[in-house]
Amino acid sequence: MLAGMSPTLQTWEFHKDRIIIEGGRDMGISSWQAESITTKVEKPTPPPPPRGDQDVRDFLEAHCGALVILSEDGLFIKTMRAGVLRALQIKRDCVGAFRDPATALSGIRDQARANVPVLILVDRILAGKPTTEFIRTVKTQYPLLKLIVLTYETTKDSLSLLFEIGADHVVTKPVSVDTLIEKMAGVIKPQSKISQLVQNARVHLEHGEFDKVFGLCEAILAMKQQSPIALMLRGEAFMKNGNKEEAIEEFEKAHKASPLYLEPLKKLADVHRDGNVEQFLTYMLRLDSISPLNVERKCEIGNCYIRKHEPDNAKEFFDKAIACAQEEAKRYLCTIISDMAHAMLEVSPEQSEKYFSQYLDAKGDELSKDDIVAFNSRGIAMRKQGKWREAVENYETALKIDPEDIRLLYNYALAYADGEQHKKAIDLYERVLHKDPEFHLRAAVVSYNIANSYYHVKDIKNAKLYINTALEIDPDHASSKRLLVRIFEASPRNPVRV
Repeated sequence: MLAGMSPTLQTWEFHKDRIIIEGGRDMGISSWQAESITTKVEKPTPPPPPRGDQDVRDFLEAHCGALVILSEDGLFIKTMRAGVLRALQIKRDCVGAFRDPATALSGIRDQARANVPVLILVDRILAGKPTTEFIRTVKTQYPLLKLIVLTYETTKDSLSLLFEIGADHVVTKPVSVDTLIEKMAGVIKPQSKISQLVQNARVHLEHGEFDKVFGLCEAILAMKQQSPIALMLRGEAFMKNGNKEEAIEEFEKAHKASPLYLEPLKKLADVHRDGNVEQFLTYMLRLDSISPLNVERKCEIGNCYIRKHEPDNAKEFFDKAIACAQEEAKRYLCTIISDMAHAMLEVSPEQSEKYFSQYLDAKGDELSKDDIVAFNSRGIAMRKQGKWREAVENYETALKIDPEDIRLLYNYALAYADGEQHKKAIDLYERVLHKDPEFHLRAAVVSYNIANSYYHVKDIKNAKLYINTALEIDPDHASSKRLLVRIFEASPRNPVRV
């Protein structure tokens, strides 16, 4: 068992999309609860496994491979243990979960020494800090290990940086079990013939078997003329074999074949780092234009301009480096504030609201759909204090960012219901149900809240419909039982089914 492992979970669970759902009021007593919905289902008889499933299963069982996860996301780790491993019918505990990069690196080192194949899954942000250095270190020390980065960011520049520092694949969270297995399989065993040849060539390159590398590159080039990856591999083999000029020629060919491919440019820059300043700067500037978030490279470009006695150009890139670093620090600060705000939500809604406001203020003009959870949570903190009008304003602001988010619309409705504005609440509930006709089935409290507003506007027919649904979902839901009695009393000629 890897260090840091915990026993495999025994429950088979599917987790629905993250959503913050608030309870409503009952008989004048406020009762709020944030619910994450987990539905337990019977595991169906599995169909014949897809090829990707078999590749991952072979990696973990036939080859006794290990999965190393560096993450603070308990739900993701749980999904890996109770979802992925169960789906693949893996009986051995082969998952090592770590929260600290140094400990994870130590675990990876132990597995590498034992010649255990390792697949690494690492969060892009850990404890509010980017894991850039961890990724770079792993891929430098163990270039043959496969590494998948898990992130909520999907911008072109952030993806460019992740692939530049060595990520084999980037997966955007949240991710389904099937998709995760598919991505893992693609990294473990590439399906195309060329990808398999490339993988084999990398192994021979690492072992110094240059003739075999050249042979495989010829096979790749016969299948795909001017393949930039094959040309890169040839260049690396020449470089390791001491043939610098031939290496430069191959790197130039690779760059010409694929101008946006970073690796040839990085190799060409390295070749000229201590020699031709103009050539080095040319390649560094091209790299910066393709992947502009690399702070260290901007600093190097600035230093290069200093060597050229061009202080104004040096200042430009030093300033850009500072701006990039400040943006990274800003993301770090926002993550810390967000964690504090969520931690305080139940015990001190007032302080939680202040933290969420600090978080949203820190984002400034850069608010996006990624911040909708913060708006939702701030609204809940406001409602917990009875500040329904402020909550309404909060949700109105959020809906300008994402007018179609049903979580916002639902919680917006709850805020109006708190203020006894049930007609407005119903209008919003109906918008939610128009977008997702089964939304009310997510939890008994959802159907209860809808029924409660219909009851207050004396729409007994719809109140009956939703309160019955609430009790079908949870026959013991206390608030629904009490509302059922009130509905019954309001319509004595139309008894409500108990």
